[in-house]
Amino acid sequence: MELTGFAELPADTFAGGPPSGQYDENGNLLPEPRFEGQPVQGFSGVQFADQDSYWFLSDNGFGAKLNSQDYLLRLYRVDSNFRGAGGDGSVDVIDFIQFSDPDNKAPFPIKNEDTSARLLTGFDFDIESFVIAADGTFWVGEEFGPFLLHFDATGKLLEAPIPTPNNGTNPSQGFVRSPQNPDILDQPEKANLARSSGYEGLAISPDKTKLYALLEGTVAGDPEDALRIYEFDLASKQFTGIKGLYRKESPDHPIGDFTVINENEYLVIERDNFSGDAAEFKKIFKIDLSQQDANGYVAKEEVVDLLNISDPQDLNRDSSINFRFPFITIEDVLVIDKDTNSCRQR
Repeated sequence: MELTGFAELPADTFAGGPPSGQYDENGNLLPEPRFEGQPVQGFSGVQFADQDSYWFLSDNGFGAKLNSQDYLLRLYRVDSNFRGAGGDGSVDVIDFIQFSDPDNKAPFPIKNEDTSARLLTGFDFDIESFVIAADGTFWVGEEFGPFLLHFDATGKLLEAPIPTPNNGTNPSQGFVRSPQNPDILDQPEKANLARSSGYEGLAISPDKTKLYALLEGTVAGDPEDALRIYEFDLASKQFTGIKGLYRKESPDHPIGDFTVINENEYLVIERDNFSGDAAEFKKIFKIDLSQQDANGYVAKEEVVDLLNISDPQDLNRDSSINFRFPFITIEDVLVIDKDTNSCRQR
């Protein structure tokens, strides 16, 4: 595996908007905001915008619900000028789409509840993955619920957040809920999914008729190495079952992303929770939904070791011909062509 392009967005890149970083980890107001605008970095999902640019999904903000109350949830369109492909390694932020709920679709109070624009923030949702439907609307995988969210092309929430049925189809059998689900905030003991373990991965079928949503964490009662892959029908807007199980290499591993190759094959980022020299496991696997064992685990094949990539041109300029991607939150992978993947850290 060889690195063929490299570009870097500086961490201190900001976009227009109100000041942010005004809250501490307990939700208390700080004497003054940490930032004059909205941080751009913190990407958790990617899709093609056009042949020259990408849509990137911002995460929920500053790492937690309470300190992200002024972090606006957005899609950013960026152009990566890849070094190794004629570019200088820079990343240009072109524009953005702001997510909002002006029609009061959310059945619970949001941070900007009493404003006319009702802009959505990291206090309201923890957005981690997204796809673009055939009609140009956006479907977003979220972790607080976990929910599926449906937005129009301007970023307006089109319907109430769609909860996750525990058995795959029937809501009467209960839902998968994290401790941050609005329905059980005062009863966290009713959670059956760990915090920050919702839809880290969301893929769309090539014919754009179905979503495949991959949980990052294991639902209570499932094998500890198993992650559910839900199927969702876009025509009926209904969950239609659990398509299969993804088997983690270690129960402690999270996944980072889930993206389509073809009708049956998809890519999954799986990683450990370490960074830098301590990082030992950062890999991309190809799975096949059409091939499952007797217990429902989908077939799985390693395709990239992100800690061992040849870089003969030293594209990242670290004076090494071996490229390592040793970040905790590697959250974006996109299929460029049959031989090329594009991967990004949060």
